[in-house]
Amino acid sequence: MGDVVEALFVSACSEENTTCSVQDLRTGTDLMKYKGGGNAQHHSLAMLGLNYVLAANTMKPLLHVWPINKQEQMSSLRFVLPGKANAMALTPDGAYLIVGIQENIYIWHMNTGRMLNTLSKHYQAITCLRFTDNGEHFISAGKDGAVLVWDLTFSIAPLDNGSQEGSEPLYSFNDHGLAVTDLHTGIGGIRSYLYTVSLDRCCKIYDLNGGIMLLSIVFPVALHSVVVNRTETSIYVGSAEGKAFVFNNWRAPRMKEYHLEEEKVQAFIGHTVGKPITSLALTMNAKQMVSAGDDKQVCVWDVVSRQLMKSIPQNGVITNLRIRLLSPAVFQPQHKQPQLFADSLKRMISPPDPNDYIDMLITTEYPKGRGKPKRNFNKCNLHPENNRILQKMHHINLGEDDDAINFNEETLESSEQSPKEKDVLSDVGDFDCDNIEEEDYGEAFTNAPSVQKLIAENRRLKKENEIVVEAMGKYLANQSKNVKAPERNRKKARKN
Repeated sequence: MGDVVEALFVSACSEENTTCSVQDLRTGTDLMKYKGGGNAQHHSLAMLGLNYVLAANTMKPLLHVWPINKQEQMSSLRFVLPGKANAMALTPDGAYLIVGIQENIYIWHMNTGRMLNTLSKHYQAITCLRFTDNGEHFISAGKDGAVLVWDLTFSIAPLDNGSQEGSEPLYSFNDHGLAVTDLHTGIGGIRSYLYTVSLDRCCKIYDLNGGIMLLSIVFPVALHSVVVNRTETSIYVGSAEGKAFVFNNWRAPRMKEYHLEEEKVQAFIGHTVGKPITSLALTMNAKQMVSAGDDKQVCVWDVVSRQLMKSIPQNGVITNLRIRLLSPAVFQPQHKQPQLFADSLKRMISPPDPNDYIDMLITTEYPKGRGKPKRNFNKCNLHPENNRILQKMHHINLGEDDDAINFNEETLESSEQSPKEKDVLSDVGDFDCDNIEEEDYGEAFTNAPSVQKLIAENRRLKKENEIVVEAMGKYLANQSKNVKAPERNRKKARKN
């Protein structure tokens, strides 16, 4: 297969017939050019594995698809969208496609082309879409400043209980005052961090597990792009003034909002002043950062020294930038790509097919939505001695006296096993009890001290502690008197 290289996928708005070009990041040589798709929309370049390249057109409601080793588009299928795409994203496994058209989100199943659902919760046009690293959730952002987190499962297969929960986002963040321009998600799925940048000069960090904002970093100028290294210790943002800034997250301030002074910001200076940086990417080892924008230049930086290493000129304003680790052999024309598309994309929501089904484990909590089942840990152990301890500790927490604690043992023994618990114990028939020594099992409970003895011992120790403290107080008081007496005698002697 040859040597593995870091390939740079770049889409630019130019008058040429090239929609996207692939270049070797180390040498800058061209590896492949994809033609005939016009200009690619910002945030609309994706790869389906190492088999296909997808890009949405800026002027037409079309989705262009190229085999990764061919310059011409697929001729067998034509992917027509309901409208011009503003943003696009694919799940990591390439099974589902989401496209933002105006303020609506459309979801398709890629293999069959079926439209599964449409989501409409934004009030203005959508600007960017991102999936988490495991593909279970996706995030949408728009010109209205809203950032919405969606559950993919509930979005494509809403519950048939009459509720609208399938069309509701999991989280809704409305902290930005202007349009959100870029998103970045960390590692960990729904337990990861979300990074957003906006024209309001803010970069905000959210915890997707708790649905809260952790930090808001205010930069001197408007922001257009963001990328974070794998360890999430450094945040890189591209500004509207042609500068890229870095913020060290491992020294995050202990406050919700932190303002960066322009003199103290660490900047990457090399792009044309006044031209926004719209795309950022990091190499696999995170030692180099790649930036691109409206000045038609792709700049490669050293992240430690912030020095410009090389500049690769392009033919137009750059709209998308991706870095992939692959072998140049994948671009050889003799390789035949697998057929992953059975039909073109449908423009209407497909009706449910009775032959389609999903095996699911249904519980009593599932019809209620996303709520987590409540667990009763007081019933997790069925042994009689543990039941006695739990009930006595309950009386102690309520502050009841000794008479309430000394309850009837015979009543407890008669009711310590409910019929439901007896059924559970009777079902455990496959457990091998031959290896358990009955003598050891009995000694473990006969030799164990009772709860009442432990309570009495605790009270005795408390009384002894009080006596010791009182004796120490008297001793210290006597010592202070003995020390003061010689001092008084010395003062009298000095007067005489």
